[in-house]
Formats: sequence, C-alpha cells, structure tokens
Amino acid sequence: MNEREFAIIKEITNNHCPNQRLIARKLGISLGLTNLIIKRLIRKGYLKVSQLNSHKVQYILTPQGFAEKTKKSYYYTLDTIAVLRTLKQKIQKIVLSEYNKGVHKFVIQGDSELAELVEISLRDLNLENLEYLKAGNDSLPIQDNFCVLNSEGNLAEESNPSQVYPVRKSIPKDKPFSNEINLLQRLAETLD
Repeated sequence: MNEREFAIIKEITNNHCPNQRLIARKLGISLGLTNLIIKRLIRKGYLKVSQLNSHKVQYILTPQGFAEKTKKSYYYTLDTIAVLRTLKQKIQKIVLSEYNKGVHKFVIQGDSELAELVEISLRDLNLENLEYLKAGNDSLPIQDNFCVLNSEGNLAEESNPSQVYPVRKSIPKDKPFSNEINLLQRLAETLD
C-alpha cells in the first residue's frame, strides 16, 4: 500500500460516508486520481462499495484493508521512533561538542516539539555539571558561560533588535554568552 492509498483509507475510516470530491479536496489531489486509487483499493480487496441511493455510495474497509492499514500504521510508528532516536543522538552530539569546549549550561529557546526533544536529549546525557532550562525561566544561568539551543529555526539579527528573542533580552550585556546554535540548521547539515 502506497502513501496515497493509505491516506485515502485513513480519510474513509475517519469520516462517515465521505464522497470522492471531499476526499480529493482534503488530500489535495485531483478527483480523477482519487477515483483511480479508490478503484485500485477495491480491486486489491481493501475496500468494498455499498450503494446507499442512486447518488450516494459508502466505502467500507474490509478485514484485509483493516489489516493492511494496521500494518502500515505500525511501520510508520517504527519509522517515526527511529527518526526521533536519530535526532536525539544528533542533538546530543551537538551538545557534547559544546560541553567538551567547556560550556556546561544551556538555554533551550522555543516551544516546539523540537524543544521538547532537546530537553529530553539533555536530560538523558547524565553529564556532570550539565545544567539546562527553557527560555523564559527567571533563573537564567548568567553567572557562567552558556549556550542557547535555538529550536525556532532562525537566529536573532544584530541589525534588527526587534528579532532578538526573549532569552537574549534578559541577558545583561556584561555576562558571558558563548553562542547560539540554530538546531534546525545544524541538524539539516548532518542529514545523511
């Protein structure tokens, strides 16, 4: 089962009596392609059609279709876990590089899922003297050299002070500020 077939099966199981036009619109594919894929799913035995009236049909997921959807969902979950594990290892490698340079305090910038993954990655490192917190916390580690791990995807521009993030605004100018790492950019550079 390919990705489009899987998406159509998900749409059919999530909506009661969807028509092909609605499925096509929700998935962003043409009506003709939707029709072709549904016919293929029927031919494979994953769906069956029940005529409700002269203008309306109902698509029903067969046991074989349900088994295939479950299998695809299982493998998708395994792939997602593998990607998260790889991202966690890459984040830890970036942090270890800074840690080995003497930076032991980190501020996590952002509220995204990546920021949560960064926090998990730091927690699981179990390094002596490693400290971290999320930006916005009042107890910023401004006594020592520290690094900002930016999960937002862009760095503050020196030429445009309005783009300076809250963590930068709360740092006194005389305090050491090691650097700011754009995690999205660094992770993209390490993709295989």
